[in-house]
Amino acid sequence: MRTVIVLAAVTIACVSAASLDAVVRPALPEGRIINGHPATKGEAPFIVSLKTSFHFCGGSIIDKHWVLTAAHCLIFAQFEVVAGLYERSDESDVQIREVRYNETFAHELYGGDVGPYDIGLIYIEKAFDLNALSRHGSNPVASIKLPSGKYDIEGRGKLFGWGRDNSGFLSEVLQTLDVDIIGYSECKAAVPITSPLEEGNICTYTAGTTDGACNGDSGGPLVINTKEGYELAGIVSWGYKPCSTTQYPSIYTDVSWYKQWIGDKMKTIHFL
Repeated sequence: MRTVIVLAAVTIACVSAASLDAVVRPALPEGRIINGHPATKGEAPFIVSLKTSFHFCGGSIIDKHWVLTAAHCLIFAQFEVVAGLYERSDESDVQIREVRYNETFAHELYGGDVGPYDIGLIYIEKAFDLNALSRHGSNPVASIKLPSGKYDIEGRGKLFGWGRDNSGFLSEVLQTLDVDIIGYSECKAAVPITSPLEEGNICTYTAGTTDGACNGDSGGPLVINTKEGYELAGIVSWGYKPCSTTQYPSIYTDVSWYKQWIGDKMKTIHFL
Protein backbone atom coordinates (compact mmCIF):
# COMPACT_ATOMS: atom_id res chain seq x y z
CA MET A 1 0.00 0.00 0.00
CA ARG A 2 2.74 2.43 0.89
CA THR A 3 4.45 1.93 -2.45
CA VAL A 4 1.23 2.97 -4.13
CA ILE A 5 1.09 6.10 -1.99
CA VAL A 6 4.65 7.07 -2.85
CA LEU A 7 4.01 6.58 -6.55
CA ALA A 8 0.83 8.62 -6.34
CA ALA A 9 2.67 11.46 -4.60
CA VAL A 10 5.46 11.42 -7.17
CA THR A 11 2.95 11.41 -10.01
CA ILE A 12 1.12 14.41 -8.58
CA ALA A 13 4.37 16.31 -8.11
CA CYS A 14 5.70 15.59 -11.59
CA VAL A 15 2.67 16.00 -13.85
CA SER A 16 3.18 18.63 -16.53
CA ALA A 17 1.71 22.01 -15.61
CA ALA A 18 0.79 22.54 -19.24
CA SER A 19 -1.33 19.38 -19.38
CA LEU A 20 -3.17 19.36 -16.03
CA ASP A 21 -2.93 22.68 -14.20
CA ALA A 22 -6.11 23.90 -15.84
CA VAL A 23 -8.07 20.77 -14.83
CA VAL A 24 -9.83 20.92 -11.47
CA ARG A 25 -9.29 17.56 -9.79
CA PRO A 26 -9.14 16.03 -6.30
CA ALA A 27 -5.56 15.45 -5.14
CA LEU A 28 -3.32 15.29 -2.09
CA PRO A 29 -2.25 18.73 -0.81
CA GLU A 30 0.98 20.15 -2.17
CA GLY A 31 1.78 21.85 1.12
CA ARG A 32 0.20 25.26 0.72
CA ILE A 33 -1.46 27.68 3.10
CA ILE A 34 -3.03 30.09 0.64
CA ASN A 35 -3.40 33.60 2.13
CA GLY A 36 -1.96 32.54 5.49
CA HIS A 37 0.21 34.65 7.81
CA PRO A 38 2.92 33.93 10.43
CA ALA A 39 1.66 32.32 13.62
CA THR A 40 2.73 33.72 16.97
CA LYS A 41 5.68 31.79 18.37
CA GLY A 42 4.36 29.23 20.85
CA GLU A 43 0.81 29.50 19.53
CA ALA A 44 0.72 25.87 18.40
CA PRO A 45 3.09 23.87 20.66
CA PHE A 46 1.34 20.65 19.59
CA ILE A 47 2.33 20.81 15.92
CA VAL A 48 5.24 18.73 14.62
CA SER A 49 7.20 18.63 11.41
CA LEU A 50 7.77 15.25 9.77
CA LYS A 51 11.02 15.32 7.83
CA THR A 52 13.71 13.30 6.13
CA SER A 53 16.20 15.65 4.54
CA PHE A 54 13.20 17.94 4.01
CA HIS A 55 9.90 18.78 5.68
CA PHE A 56 7.19 16.67 4.03
CA CYS A 57 4.17 16.65 6.36
CA GLY A 58 2.72 17.98 9.58
CA GLY A 59 1.24 16.21 12.59
CA SER A 60 -0.12 16.85 16.08
CA ILE A 61 1.04 15.60 19.47
CA ILE A 62 -1.91 13.99 21.28
CA ASP A 63 0.12 12.23 23.98
CA LYS A 64 3.76 12.22 25.03
CA HIS A 65 4.18 8.97 23.06
CA TRP A 66 1.81 9.62 20.13
CA VAL A 67 1.47 11.87 17.09
CA LEU A 68 -1.63 11.98 14.88
CA THR A 69 -1.22 12.63 11.15
CA ALA A 70 -2.63 11.64 7.75
CA ALA A 71 -2.22 8.04 6.58
CA HIS A 72 -0.88 9.28 3.24
CA CYS A 73 2.07 10.87 5.09
CA LEU A 74 3.33 7.50 6.35
CA ILE A 75 5.41 6.65 3.30
CA PHE A 76 9.01 6.50 4.58
CA ALA A 77 10.83 3.62 6.28
CA GLN A 78 12.54 6.09 8.61
CA PHE A 79 12.07 9.77 9.34
CA GLU A 80 12.26 12.40 12.07
CA VAL A 81 9.51 14.03 14.10
CA VAL A 82 10.48 17.57 15.12
CA ALA A 83 8.49 19.13 17.98
CA GLY A 84 8.74 22.71 19.22
CA LEU A 85 9.68 24.03 15.79
CA TYR A 86 8.78 27.56 14.69
CA GLU A 87 11.44 28.66 12.20
CA ARG A 88 12.47 25.72 10.03
CA SER A 89 16.11 26.82 10.02
CA ASP A 90 16.30 27.17 13.83
CA GLU A 91 16.31 23.85 15.70
CA SER A 92 17.92 25.25 18.85
CA ASP A 93 14.83 24.78 21.01
CA VAL A 94 13.27 21.63 19.56
CA GLN A 95 12.84 17.96 20.43
CA ILE A 96 13.72 15.54 17.63
CA ARG A 97 12.68 11.89 17.61
CA GLU A 98 13.69 9.18 15.14
CA VAL A 99 10.82 7.02 13.90
CA ARG A 100 10.98 3.65 12.16
CA TYR A 101 8.48 2.00 9.83
CA ASN A 102 7.14 -0.39 12.48
CA GLU A 103 6.23 2.59 14.70
CA THR A 104 3.75 4.02 12.19
CA PHE A 105 0.13 2.90 11.90
CA ALA A 106 -2.06 3.92 8.99
CA HIS A 107 -5.76 3.13 9.26
CA GLU A 108 -6.31 -0.44 8.10
CA LEU A 109 -9.01 0.61 5.59
CA TYR A 110 -7.03 3.43 3.99
CA GLY A 111 -6.65 2.64 0.29
CA GLY A 112 -3.95 5.12 -0.70
CA ASP A 113 -4.10 8.50 -2.46
CA VAL A 114 -7.31 10.55 -2.15
CA GLY A 115 -10.09 8.92 -0.17
CA PRO A 116 -11.53 8.06 3.24
CA TYR A 117 -9.75 6.68 6.33
CA ASP A 118 -6.84 9.07 5.80
CA ILE A 119 -5.59 8.95 9.37
CA GLY A 120 -2.52 7.48 11.03
CA LEU A 121 -0.64 7.32 14.31
CA ILE A 122 3.08 7.58 15.01
CA TYR A 123 4.49 6.00 18.16
CA ILE A 124 7.24 8.04 19.82
CA GLU A 125 9.48 5.63 21.74
CA LYS A 126 11.39 8.32 23.63
CA ALA A 127 8.53 10.34 25.06
CA PHE A 128 8.31 14.05 24.34
CA ASP A 129 9.09 16.23 27.35
CA LEU A 130 5.83 18.15 27.70
CA ASN A 131 7.16 20.03 30.74
CA ALA A 132 10.20 21.53 29.05
CA LEU A 133 10.45 25.32 29.03
CA SER A 134 11.79 27.43 26.20
CA ARG A 135 14.28 30.25 26.57
CA HIS A 136 11.29 32.56 26.95
CA GLY A 137 9.71 30.54 29.75
CA SER A 138 6.88 29.03 27.72
CA ASN A 139 6.25 25.39 26.90
CA PRO A 140 7.55 24.83 23.37
CA VAL A 141 6.06 21.33 23.22
CA ALA A 142 2.58 20.33 24.37
CA SER A 143 -0.21 17.95 23.43
CA ILE A 144 -3.58 18.95 22.01
CA LYS A 145 -6.93 17.57 23.13
CA LEU A 146 -9.01 15.37 20.88
CA PRO A 147 -12.58 16.60 20.31
CA SER A 148 -14.45 16.47 23.62
CA GLY A 149 -17.92 16.49 22.10
CA LYS A 150 -18.85 19.50 24.23
CA TYR A 151 -18.23 21.95 21.43
CA ASP A 152 -19.52 22.23 17.87
CA ILE A 153 -16.64 21.71 15.46
CA GLU A 154 -18.44 23.71 12.79
CA GLY A 155 -17.76 27.44 12.74
CA ARG A 156 -14.51 29.35 13.04
CA GLY A 157 -11.27 27.38 13.15
CA LYS A 158 -7.54 27.73 12.57
CA LEU A 159 -5.12 25.92 10.31
CA PHE A 160 -1.39 25.61 11.06
CA GLY A 161 1.55 24.50 8.91
CA TRP A 162 4.74 25.35 7.07
CA GLY A 163 2.99 25.13 3.71
CA ARG A 164 4.11 27.03 0.65
CA ASP A 165 2.70 30.53 0.43
CA ASN A 166 1.10 32.26 -2.55
CA SER A 167 4.51 32.63 -4.20
CA GLY A 168 5.05 28.87 -4.13
CA PHE A 169 8.01 28.90 -1.71
CA LEU A 170 8.04 26.82 1.49
CA SER A 171 7.47 29.11 4.44
CA GLU A 172 10.38 29.65 6.83
CA VAL A 173 8.13 30.24 9.84
CA LEU A 174 4.97 28.49 10.97
CA GLN A 175 1.90 29.82 9.16
CA THR A 176 -1.71 30.03 10.28
CA LEU A 177 -5.01 30.83 8.65
CA ASP A 178 -8.45 31.52 10.13
CA VAL A 179 -10.98 29.34 8.32
CA ASP A 180 -14.68 28.51 8.30
CA ILE A 181 -15.31 24.84 9.15
CA ILE A 182 -18.35 23.16 7.63
CA GLY A 183 -19.73 19.68 8.20
CA TYR A 184 -20.10 16.78 5.80
CA SER A 185 -23.61 17.63 4.52
CA GLU A 186 -22.80 21.25 3.69
CA CYS A 187 -19.48 20.25 2.17
CA LYS A 188 -21.11 17.56 0.04
CA ALA A 189 -23.29 20.23 -1.54
CA ALA A 190 -20.23 22.39 -2.37
CA VAL A 191 -18.06 19.77 -4.13
CA PRO A 192 -18.58 18.03 -7.49
CA ILE A 193 -21.00 15.12 -7.49
CA THR A 194 -18.11 12.77 -8.32
CA SER A 195 -16.19 13.80 -5.21
CA PRO A 196 -14.72 11.00 -3.03
CA LEU A 197 -15.94 12.90 0.06
CA GLU A 198 -17.14 10.58 2.86
CA GLU A 199 -18.96 11.05 6.17
CA GLY A 200 -15.65 10.87 8.01
CA ASN A 201 -14.64 14.20 6.42
CA ILE A 202 -15.12 17.82 7.39
CA CYS A 203 -14.17 20.81 5.26
CA THR A 204 -13.10 24.42 5.34
CA TYR A 205 -14.78 26.72 2.91
CA THR A 206 -15.33 30.41 2.32
CA ALA A 207 -17.54 30.81 -0.73
CA GLY A 208 -16.02 32.86 -3.54
CA THR A 209 -12.43 32.73 -2.23
CA THR A 210 -9.38 30.48 -2.59
CA ASP A 211 -8.82 30.48 1.19
CA GLY A 212 -10.47 27.09 1.55
CA ALA A 213 -8.76 25.49 -1.43
CA CYS A 214 -6.14 22.77 -0.95
CA ASN A 215 -4.76 24.57 2.08
CA GLY A 216 -2.04 23.44 4.44
CA ASP A 217 0.52 20.74 4.99
CA SER A 218 -0.72 17.18 4.70
CA GLY A 219 -1.31 15.68 8.13
CA GLY A 220 -1.32 19.07 9.82
CA PRO A 221 -3.86 20.30 12.37
CA LEU A 222 -7.18 22.05 11.89
CA VAL A 223 -8.22 23.26 15.35
CA ILE A 224 -11.07 24.95 17.15
CA ASN A 225 -10.48 27.29 20.08
CA THR A 226 -12.69 26.56 23.09
CA LYS A 227 -12.79 28.06 26.56
CA GLU A 228 -10.72 25.05 27.64
CA GLY A 229 -8.11 25.54 24.91
CA TYR A 230 -7.54 24.17 21.44
CA GLU A 231 -9.15 20.93 20.31
CA LEU A 232 -8.02 19.01 17.24
CA ALA A 233 -10.96 19.04 14.82
CA GLY A 234 -9.36 17.83 11.60
CA ILE A 235 -6.29 16.50 9.81
CA VAL A 236 -5.34 17.99 6.43
CA SER A 237 -6.23 15.29 3.91
CA TRP A 238 -6.92 16.47 0.33
CA GLY A 239 -8.34 19.23 -1.83
CA TYR A 240 -9.01 20.32 -5.38
CA LYS A 241 -6.17 21.47 -7.62
CA PRO A 242 -4.90 23.86 -8.88
CA CYS A 243 -4.69 25.05 -5.29
CA SER A 244 -4.17 28.75 -5.92
CA THR A 245 -7.26 29.20 -8.10
CA THR A 246 -9.89 26.58 -7.30
CA GLN A 247 -12.71 27.69 -5.03
CA TYR A 248 -13.84 24.27 -3.82
CA PRO A 249 -13.57 23.34 -0.11
CA SER A 250 -10.46 21.84 1.47
CA ILE A 251 -11.03 18.36 2.87
CA TYR A 252 -9.96 17.10 6.30
CA THR A 253 -10.23 13.84 8.20
CA ASP A 254 -12.79 14.42 10.96
CA VAL A 255 -10.95 13.48 14.16
CA SER A 256 -14.16 13.01 16.14
CA TRP A 257 -15.25 10.34 13.63
CA TYR A 258 -12.14 8.28 14.43
CA LYS A 259 -11.82 8.79 18.20
CA GLN A 260 -12.57 5.16 18.97
CA TRP A 261 -10.02 3.95 16.41
CA ILE A 262 -7.41 6.28 17.91
CA GLY A 263 -8.11 5.11 21.46
CA ASP A 264 -8.22 1.43 20.54
CA LYS A 265 -4.98 1.63 18.58
CA MET A 266 -3.14 3.44 21.39
CA LYS A 267 -4.28 0.79 23.89
CA THR A 268 -3.38 -2.21 21.77
CA ILE A 269 0.06 -1.11 20.60
CA HIS A 270 2.69 -1.82 23.25
CA PHE A 271 6.37 -1.20 22.70
CA LEU A 272 7.50 -0.69 26.28
